[in-house]
Amino acid sequence: MIDKIRRNAHKLPLCLFYLGLTIEMAVVLIDRSALPPLPEGQIYRVTFLIFLLKVCFTKYTKKEWLLLVLFSVFTAGMYLVSGQNLALRAVFFVAAMRDIQIKAVMKYVFWFTLSGLLLIITLSFLGIGREIKLTTVYREVVETRYHFGIGHPNTFYCMILILILLFFYCYREKLRIWILVVFSIAAFGLFLLTDSRTGFLVTALAILGASLFYIFPKLKETKWIYNVGMLIFLFCIGISIWAAANSINAWDHPVIVQIDRLLSGRMKILYWDNAAHAGSLQTWKLFSTPDHFIYWHNFDMGWVRLFYWFGIIPGTIFTGLHLLLLNECKRKKDDMALLLIAIIAIYTIVEPQFISPYLGRNFLLFLFGLYWGQMMLADGGKDDYWWNALRIKKG
Repeated sequence: MIDKIRRNAHKLPLCLFYLGLTIEMAVVLIDRSALPPLPEGQIYRVTFLIFLLKVCFTKYTKKEWLLLVLFSVFTAGMYLVSGQNLALRAVFFVAAMRDIQIKAVMKYVFWFTLSGLLLIITLSFLGIGREIKLTTVYREVVETRYHFGIGHPNTFYCMILILILLFFYCYREKLRIWILVVFSIAAFGLFLLTDSRTGFLVTALAILGASLFYIFPKLKETKWIYNVGMLIFLFCIGISIWAAANSINAWDHPVIVQIDRLLSGRMKILYWDNAAHAGSLQTWKLFSTPDHFIYWHNFDMGWVRLFYWFGIIPGTIFTGLHLLLLNECKRKKDDMALLLIAIIAIYTIVEPQFISPYLGRNFLLFLFGLYWGQMMLADGGKDDYWWNALRIKKG
């Protein structure tokens, strides 16, 4: 018995990671179902301890330990100031992915999410879960839209977007034209049922991007396509900051009013939807405080929520880390990771689904788990890392 335990002891860290990940994903699906709400705060403490234990069983280099300590201290300080532990949880979630096959993890997340979504839909049709459709006021008009038990049409379409992006990332080698055509038809059909414009447009962009990489396979070898990805990400952050700064004028300035209409009226909500003007640029702080969590549900713009929820300094660091991640995608010629990051960046301008307490729903964290050591620390004596661009070459 003891010998058997010793032989299988190396599997313990892997089991710990999948246990924590499964709990995190189950919380997301239960939140989307008609089941009673869970004590999420207590559950997050449990998963944090699970990932912490996984880290304790993992070997890191000295530089990686230093990096982990620095981020742990920084995010712990954020927790003490704001009372929000999401950033600290995310650090150990990412660190726990060391020595984990991320492609296998993403496939697990794909099938777990697909199974959970089908279960919720089935329960909805059987009358056990939520209603299949929702009749209420959308854009100042009473309409009936389908959400298949998820609770809101936009949230349902977001889950479809998630599944499509995960499929592209996990099964790139299986991509065929007929699959892309089926996805396109399904995306349009679900749009007719949900009328989720943002979800459909972003999903169409995702399918278009995957089609380009499939039809032109050499595109992933070019550096410029990854530079375009960086520009897209910076634009998404920039337009979000601009929206927060100009939200006070979203009623009267003609140009801003037109842009706000493109954003489905989300700009005016930042300033005018509550007495505290939560989300508008003048409410941002260098580091967030506990009172910011009173109003964070009041607006949808995801990148605005990031800076409002965590603070300007953490938001800026988070942005910089994404640029480093995109640079690593360029070094590794990881086209599907580029597509994943770019699509989520665009979607997060107007929707907050990926800026939430749910670690199991933010798939950018999985890419950080894959690349964090390589993108932050020197590897194998190579000299093409980001900080070398700051050095003046001799001769």
